[in-house]
Amino acid sequence: MRGVWILLIIFNFVGLLACTSAQRSPSSVITDEDRLTRIQEIDLLLSQYWNNDWRYSQKLFQVAPSMVMTSNAPLFDLSKIKDPAVRSQIQNLMIERKSLRDSLGDKFENRSWTGIGPWFQGTFRRPLFEKQEVISIRDLHEYRLDGKAINPFPLEHRIFSNYSLLFKNELPTNSDVFAKDKDDRIRKKFLKARLECNGDIIAPSKYFWRSDERTRVFEFDWYFASENGQRVSVRFSPGVSQCQFRYYDPEQSSSWSNGFPLASLNSLSPEWMRMAQQIDACPLLTNEMGKNPEGFFWSQDFNFNTCPESFDSYSNLRNPFVAMNRRMISLTGSPLQTRDFEQKNPMATLNFSKAPQFDVIWVASLNFSADFSGMVTARAIRYHAERGTQVRILVPQVTMTKKDREIVTWLMRDLPNVKVQYYKYTVTDDKDGTWFDRFHRVNHTKLLLGYSAKNPAANFMITGGRNIRDSYIFPETPFYRAYKHLKNYGDGEEPYIYYNDFDIELRGTEIVKHTLAQMVNFWNREPETHRFRSTNVNIPVHADKDMVSKLNALPKSKPVVRHIMSLPYFDGYQLERFYIEMIDSAQKELMLTTPYFRPSVAISAALDRAHARGVNIKVVTRIHLAGDGTPQIAEEVNKEGINRHLKNIMIYEWTDSNSIMHAKILVIDGKLSFLSSVNLNRRSFIHDTESGVLILHEPTARDLRKEVLNYLSRSRLLTAQEKIGWISGQLIDWGDSYF
Repeated sequence: MRGVWILLIIFNFVGLLACTSAQRSPSSVITDEDRLTRIQEIDLLLSQYWNNDWRYSQKLFQVAPSMVMTSNAPLFDLSKIKDPAVRSQIQNLMIERKSLRDSLGDKFENRSWTGIGPWFQGTFRRPLFEKQEVISIRDLHEYRLDGKAINPFPLEHRIFSNYSLLFKNELPTNSDVFAKDKDDRIRKKFLKARLECNGDIIAPSKYFWRSDERTRVFEFDWYFASENGQRVSVRFSPGVSQCQFRYYDPEQSSSWSNGFPLASLNSLSPEWMRMAQQIDACPLLTNEMGKNPEGFFWSQDFNFNTCPESFDSYSNLRNPFVAMNRRMISLTGSPLQTRDFEQKNPMATLNFSKAPQFDVIWVASLNFSADFSGMVTARAIRYHAERGTQVRILVPQVTMTKKDREIVTWLMRDLPNVKVQYYKYTVTDDKDGTWFDRFHRVNHTKLLLGYSAKNPAANFMITGGRNIRDSYIFPETPFYRAYKHLKNYGDGEEPYIYYNDFDIELRGTEIVKHTLAQMVNFWNREPETHRFRSTNVNIPVHADKDMVSKLNALPKSKPVVRHIMSLPYFDGYQLERFYIEMIDSAQKELMLTTPYFRPSVAISAALDRAHARGVNIKVVTRIHLAGDGTPQIAEEVNKEGINRHLKNIMIYEWTDSNSIMHAKILVIDGKLSFLSSVNLNRRSFIHDTESGVLILHEPTARDLRKEVLNYLSRSRLLTAQEKIGWISGQLIDWGDSYF
């Protein structure tokens, strides 16, 4: 009997060990997540070299694009890496990456995948780059401590490896205040400031022999930057979750009159943090699905491209009023009054009684103009910002005028949770551009997204060609004489031409969330090189006949969609490769609209191949671009693109002299659609940030094809070569990649 008890004890002990082991040892999911994370780490390491000798690599790509299009080809030319140790390190990383992907692909059959969404998800745990944010003040009436609640400034110190916060006093100064004293020295004006946190602040030391010090209370004299250029910068220990910043003018007060709280972003917006860390494993079908639109959709190997998702609803926003109205309905829950739209009333009554509650609102546009479109949009967004929604706005620095900035500044006023990036490209030492590229390269993505975890029905994204500017919704020139802070186009304050444009709205939680995750990671890019982490990793898998059959049948029952983003001088010419493969998938028909038509050499070759295999190609474009704000040479550039393809493509010129056709629609074989911000010129593929949605769904393709036919019906077929001036021809050749 005693022996039986011993056996039972041993049996239970072994069982306990077995249970403990099962709980503590990593499961296959955790192991696979580690592999996924490592692939992302490798991609970030390799991205340091993606733009190495950028112009040389671009030329090489145009000469032999097939070399770059192979799935395991480098996105940079290793021969240009002079240091053999670095070259060897790169090769080893690429070998490791391939091994990790293959290991994950071997396990594909162990998990079910419906064709919608990621195969599985992981979490990226490595801190990102360095980042410095700026807190600046321009008005002492802002952030008044008068009893009203102020939303916290979101601290991002738990996302970045080295995060700092710069305090910048940009209050206007009066020269009389700075009278010279007896010693002929200027008496500098300052505010008294105090930052207090529940963890360590790493701040400049008061003693010259110490670089910084740790403290929970940091007090300093905050000098007017215009007088002495003071730069007070602090960092935060990981334990900081809450802070309070206060300041006052000692010449007007003796107590704290202004200030606002600060809090870690992960406590303010867990959804933002999840999107900043998520990794999606997307199955990449390696077996032949055929050279067709379906094969192209399911067999993509691009970074910065979401896994296939579906959407709940699709709205055609061709009509300008419908387009503006959908923005207001999506943001406020109620429609815009037709009368306010027709009268271009920037102070139109907005009804927020049914407004959803968003976690994040994302705005990206080439313009955020001081006019009806900009003012009404800003007012709708401000409502949500006042209630704690995290708002992020991305616009180019070069397109924003003084009045435009004032509208955005008003939107940010007293709202630290509204952050704006004025996109500006910085040329590095990796031959990725010239001084001119700093002004030429812009953010060209056009996205308005609202995301709510608690209210999935509210999730929306609007994308296409329209920017936030009146010229995209009003054919007639607006007058704003009664509003001094708005642009009075009617009196010639700025050139005005109507852009006959097109965009769509998609609703559905997953496509909105995954698109927003892409944009969140672009927002978190490294400031100098612009490199950022892709949210997807493509895993090569071999699908059996049943899987292929299921994927081919899926778009017949529901739409499937991917969102792609491009940063061409960083991502290995991804958008160009995307277009080449997309054009190569066409078997019967390719229809597209683009205001600018000068395809790259490699894309032109793809169009020639499509013509050679019998694809019917129709393009609607525009030659005369008067009022577009572009130099005269832009028209000559379009002529060159037209002349190059006139024999192989049916090219139609938009004939309405009072507008510019600005839509960017592409439809293939009545099945596949690509609606984007992309112009079919070299600037879009070589310089600007772009984005778009690829939709595999015949009903959606039919609707978009009708729009192309509508544009075509208002155009004329070009049959003769367009004459290009000799001087213009020389300029085009000289600035080949810029047009």
